[in-house]
Amino acid sequence: MKTKKESTEMPAILVRLQQFMEHEQLSAYQVNKESGLCKGLLINAFANQRGLTTSTLEAILNAYPRLNANWLIVGRGEMLNAEPNAAVPPSVTEKHIQNLDELQKQCVEMIKTIQQMKQREQEEADNRLIESLLKG
Repeated sequence: MKTKKESTEMPAILVRLQQFMEHEQLSAYQVNKESGLCKGLLINAFANQRGLTTSTLEAILNAYPRLNANWLIVGRGEMLNAEPNAAVPPSVTEKHIQNLDELQKQCVEMIKTIQQMKQREQEEADNRLIESLLKG
C-alpha cells in the first residue's frame, strides 16, 4: 500500500529528465517536438507525476544522443555521454551520405561541362588558325 508521501513524489526518472532539460535549456514542448512525442505528453507526465513508457524514453534518447541513458533511467554515471559523436543517429548519417552523393553528381556534371567548354575553345582556336592560314 502506498503512503501519502509516495503518491505525491515525482518519479526519479522525471526528476533527472527535468535536470537534463534545465541543463540544456529545453522546454517540455521542445523535447516533445524534437522527440516526435504526442503534444503535451511530457507536460502531463510532469503535472501528474507519472513515469514514462519505454517507447517514450527511447524517443527522447534518440533525439538527444548526448543524454546518458544509464543516468536517465537508473541514475548511474554522468548526465551526458563522454563522447557525444559516438551516438550519431543513423538518420543524420544517411542524410550526410545523400548530400555527399548529390555533391558528387554535381561535380561530375561540372567536370563534363568544363571539358566541353575546353573542347569548343580548342575547336574555335583551330578554326581561327585554319582561316588565317587560308587567307594568308
